[in-house]
Amino acid sequence: MGLSLTITFMPVFAPEAPGKTDSRFATNSYRKLYVLLLVCGFVLRFGFLLWKKTYFRFPGSILPFGSEICSIAEHIVLGKGFSSPFFQDTGPTAWIAPVYPYLCALVFRIFGIFSVASAIVLLGIQCFIAAATGITIHALGRRTMGTQAAFYAAWIWTLSPFFFRWPVSWIWDFTASAFLLSVAFIVTLDVAEKNTRKLWLSLGALWALIALTNPALLSLMPFTFLYPAFVNHRVLKPWFASAALAALLFAALVSPWLIRNERVFGRPVFFRSNYWFEFHLGNYHFSNGMGYTGRHPGVNPNELKKYAAWGELRYIDYYKQDSFEFVRKYPSEFLDLTLHRVLWFWDGSLLIYWTREWWKPWEFWPLSLLGWLGVLFVFTRRPRGWLLYAAALIIYPIPYYLAYPVVKYRHAIEPELLLLSVYLAIVVWGEIRALVHRKS
Repeated sequence: MGLSLTITFMPVFAPEAPGKTDSRFATNSYRKLYVLLLVCGFVLRFGFLLWKKTYFRFPGSILPFGSEICSIAEHIVLGKGFSSPFFQDTGPTAWIAPVYPYLCALVFRIFGIFSVASAIVLLGIQCFIAAATGITIHALGRRTMGTQAAFYAAWIWTLSPFFFRWPVSWIWDFTASAFLLSVAFIVTLDVAEKNTRKLWLSLGALWALIALTNPALLSLMPFTFLYPAFVNHRVLKPWFASAALAALLFAALVSPWLIRNERVFGRPVFFRSNYWFEFHLGNYHFSNGMGYTGRHPGVNPNELKKYAAWGELRYIDYYKQDSFEFVRKYPSEFLDLTLHRVLWFWDGSLLIYWTREWWKPWEFWPLSLLGWLGVLFVFTRRPRGWLLYAAALIIYPIPYYLAYPVVKYRHAIEPELLLLSVYLAIVVWGEIRALVHRKS
């Protein structure tokens, strides 16, 4: 009975129809709302970091400075180039994509390397980006889930301390990733609706920025090209030339980094070099599958010596082959670890191993559960852009299932999880009201 209700009844607040332009009144209302979301989101987050003094380094820890990113930034400022992700001089690196290290280097150059002022400025930038994500959540939700879901989700993101975790405490690309992915989905929907060359080129340029910030998101790039291509192909609108130009622009914008990598290392390196090393951390005989940091050169002095002596690519190649040998010898063990990691990515089990974590597992998994339940409604109701939400939840986590999951990796898709959760609540409430109305 529940399933038939789910398929039969439509949401109380349906998404806006594609092609429908906002009135001047609605546009002004959205502008005021977005200013309010931005101001509230930033003030609350920045006030939180000042109150909790998260800009001070933990005793015995580099945090809030992300070690690899900020180590590279330090060496850039010192004139040693994009190098040395583990503080010791070890030569050129592609361990991290370039955007965030160069951003940190700019701040370090102005406010001091690893200074309190630099920490406040960098965390403040992240607070601003996180606040702006409230706007993108509303804009994305308005185009897909409807104005009511967009409104509630945007304010939950803005006001809930649950979503303060990463921007106020860890200088890394998590916050920027969540913002950029939601913007990519918005642009994708606009391309599907308007099909202008300018929007297609904007999509290509945006994905170049994403690739140079967090390449892990690139698994979703094909879906953001295929979705508008399919929509426009279905209504017989020309799209191929614009899509090809967007792809060429993407390639042109990322090519300097790829050319640099090939010249420095003598062979192609696709945006980041370190995935197979991370894969090794979660996959060896008798591993717990959670990514043992004791084998990491940022923690283990012996591993750092090996990394420095061998060079980055030889070091990674060695552990790539070692982990592949594990998979060949113990395929059932690898499969068992992978299946466990599928659950761990979503349920917060790894939180019990963190000594300075904000959440308990029971505080982490509800957003995952509600988001996945929301996907079930998305599959049956097919709102505009439903494929993008499905890809975010199904495709994006796969590399982490295979290597190892950490709770921070989920943040990139938390705006979409939140929208799905609110959409679920609105649809279920609408079903209940409709059922009560029919019986009365």
